[in-house]
Amino acid sequence: MKFKDMNIEESILDSLNEIGFENPTKIQHETIPIIKKGYDVIGQSETGSGKTAAFGIPLVEKVVEGRGIQALVLAPTRELVLQIAKNLGEYSSKKKIHVQTVYGGVSMEPQIRGLSNAEIVVGTPGRLLDHIRRRNMNLSNVKIFVLDEADRMIDMGFIDDIKRIESNLPKERQTLLFSATMPENLKGIATRFTKNPKRIKTRNKVEESLLKQYYCDIDYRRKFSLLVHLIKEETPSLAIVFCNTRRYVDSVSRNLMENGINVEALHGGLSQQRREKVIEKFRNKKINILVATDVAARGLDIESVTHIFNYNIPKNPDEYTNRIGRTARAGKSGKAISLLTTDDHSSFRKIITTFSYNIEKMEVPDIKILKFKRDYENRKNRNSFRYEYKRNWRR
Repeated sequence: MKFKDMNIEESILDSLNEIGFENPTKIQHETIPIIKKGYDVIGQSETGSGKTAAFGIPLVEKVVEGRGIQALVLAPTRELVLQIAKNLGEYSSKKKIHVQTVYGGVSMEPQIRGLSNAEIVVGTPGRLLDHIRRRNMNLSNVKIFVLDEADRMIDMGFIDDIKRIESNLPKERQTLLFSATMPENLKGIATRFTKNPKRIKTRNKVEESLLKQYYCDIDYRRKFSLLVHLIKEETPSLAIVFCNTRRYVDSVSRNLMENGINVEALHGGLSQQRREKVIEKFRNKKINILVATDVAARGLDIESVTHIFNYNIPKNPDEYTNRIGRTARAGKSGKAISLLTTDDHSSFRKIITTFSYNIEKMEVPDIKILKFKRDYENRKNRNSFRYEYKRNWRR
C-alpha cells in the first residue's frame, strides 16, 4: 500500500510527494487509518520507525486554519520538539496552518506572539505549563493531544507536569500516546488519559541485517586511544559518540579535537542556541563527529549517520536501542561499536539478555597510546572526575 491509497487529503499527499514519502512504514500503515477514524491510540514502536509521520499526517489533516489551537504535542526534549515541528511543517506545506514550538532556554515573548495564531503547538512539558499558568494560550479548542516519547518524559520526571497540562484540556478529545517502551508508571497515564484506545505495537528491535553491532573489551587507560583509532580506521561519513555524562562529553570531544578530528559536543548543559547550531552543523556535514549524551538519542532524525560509538555503556538497555537507532535508518546500513571496560560488563549483559542482539566481538589491535588531557579548576573537580570515571555514572 502507498500513501495515495490511504484516503489522505490531496494537499497533504502533494506535500508528502515533495519530500519523497511514497510508501508508509509498518507503524504508519497500521496507525494512520485508525487515527483518521478518531480512535485514541497507544502506539509502541522502535526508534526510527516513522512514528512522527504516523501521528503527524492525520493530525495536520484534521486541523483547520483559523480555528485556534486544535492540536497539542508534548515531547521530552527541545531537539525532539524542533524535529516534530519541522516534520509537521513539511507534511502541511500545501496547507495554511501554523505550528508553534514552545520550549525553555529561550525568550517567551516570540512564543507568546506565535501562540496567538497557531493551530498546532509542539512543546516540552515545563515551558508549556508556564504558558498555561500565564494564560498565554487558549486550549479550549484542542481536539488532539499527543504524547511522543512518553516513556522518556516519565524518566525525566515530567509526570506531574503532564498531568497538570492534561487537566487543562477538553475532556472530549482524541489522545495519541507513543512510546518505545511501556513501563508500569506509564500504563497508569495511558489508562487515565485515553478512552477505549487501539493498541498498536511493532517490532522493538533494530533491523540486524542493516545494522552490524560490535564490542571491544579494553582497559580504561587505552579506551580513548581505541576510539581515535576506530574513528580514523572506519572513516565514518557521520558518527555519534555517546557518553553517559556531560563531563565525559566535554572531555572526549576536546581530546578528539586535539587529535585532529572534526567534532562538536552536544548535551543539556549547552544553551539552546548552541545546541541548535551544533545539530545544524552535523546535519549539514560541517562536522562529521558528534559527541553526545542521551539527549541526542531521541529525536535526532538524520538519515546519513553511518556509525555509533558507545564510549560509555548505558545502564538502561532501552537507551542502547535508542542510541543505535540513530544509524541504519531509511533502509541504509550502519555500524555500532561499544567500548567496554570492566565496569561496563554488567550493563552490557543486561542489553544482550533483554534484546538477544547478535553483537560480535572485535579484537583490539595494537594501538598507539594517546594522552587524555583533563582540564579542571581545582583538585576537588579532578578527584570528582576520577570517581565518576571509575563508577561510570549516568548523565
